Amino acid sequence: MTFLVKMAKSKIVWLAAGVAVIAALLAMNAKKPVMVRIIELKPGELRVIVNATTTSTVKSETEVTLSAQRTGRVVSLPVKEGDIVKKEALIARLDLTEESVQSESALAQSKATFEEAEKNLKRSEDLFAKGMISQQDLDAVRRAYEVMKSQYRAAASDVSVRQDYSMIRAPFGGVVSKKYTEVGELLLPGKQIVTIVNPDKIYVLATIDEVDVGRLSLEQPVSISVDAFPGEKFTGKIRRISPIVSGGKLETRTADVWIYFDNKQPRIKPGMSADVEILVATLQNVLSVPSQAVIEREGKKQVYIVEGSVLTPGDKTVAKLRPVEIGETNWSFTQITGGIKPGEYVITTPEAAGLKDSVKVKIEE
Repeated sequence: MTFLVKMAKSKIVWLAAGVAVIAALLAMNAKKPVMVRIIELKPGELRVIVNATTTSTVKSETEVTLSAQRTGRVVSLPVKEGDIVKKEALIARLDLTEESVQSESALAQSKATFEEAEKNLKRSEDLFAKGMISQQDLDAVRRAYEVMKSQYRAAASDVSVRQDYSMIRAPFGGVVSKKYTEVGELLLPGKQIVTIVNPDKIYVLATIDEVDVGRLSLEQPVSISVDAFPGEKFTGKIRRISPIVSGGKLETRTADVWIYFDNKQPRIKPGMSADVEILVATLQNVLSVPSQAVIEREGKKQVYIVEGSVLTPGDKTVAKLRPVEIGETNWSFTQITGGIKPGEYVITTPEAAGLKDSVKVKIEE
């Protein structure tokens, strides 16, 4: 019996010891400070930037899609995508064999009828001069002649038009950016053949949120990044701003903006994607923080600051939640117009787990 009592007491002792260890660990964890990053608030320059709502596209000022004007089978298509073509260069030729026979036959018949009407008019004029027919008869013959002449000219024009419609040529020099058909395909009127663009007259078409449109003006400088050339920056200016804002009830309302490159960019091709940054203002000697440091709670803009001065990595301090007033903003930084002053430290990682007002924090290395 005594042995059993001793065993029970031993278990109780070990259980109490385990509870004490767990309590100690919990106490240690409760006191462990939250790791944060900070930035010292200093006056400086803030570039106010407007960005497009979506990825922008490089386009050509001169772009045309050539289509078939008549029914016909493609018998020649001497171009491919990427080819450079000169003005009036042959793009495609449609088969004219069957229609040529019909057109030539109609023209020949119309010509014969016209020539017969012309002879009849001369005879009638001679008879009228001799007093053998009346003015009314002469006028009737002349009207018939005019009708035949008009029909003959229309038939001749039809042959020329059909020939022109069968030879599709480039209206200007440029690059074949897209081909929609192949040799042997039967085309109907309106069927697309190729798209030609002029790569020397390119621009970036950007869509800007309606709340920012009022801040834009012609000739504003723009920084352009083209996805095909990572790390490179190109410059341009706004040349056109759409007078119309588009978008439905559930869509963001935007306006189109045309941005032209400052210099020729032979490497940049129509169709490439680009991002734009439109500089609308440069503020000097203002306070700003990384935009992610500003949080919104209960309808108020707030930031976390840390107590102390001349803080360095590894220092421990306390975080305080402070309401602030903000001014201009861009994707990276937000202007602070009130609530904190120069020299204070702002936490740039407000999403850190466990961070709240008056909690202990440690400055990350």
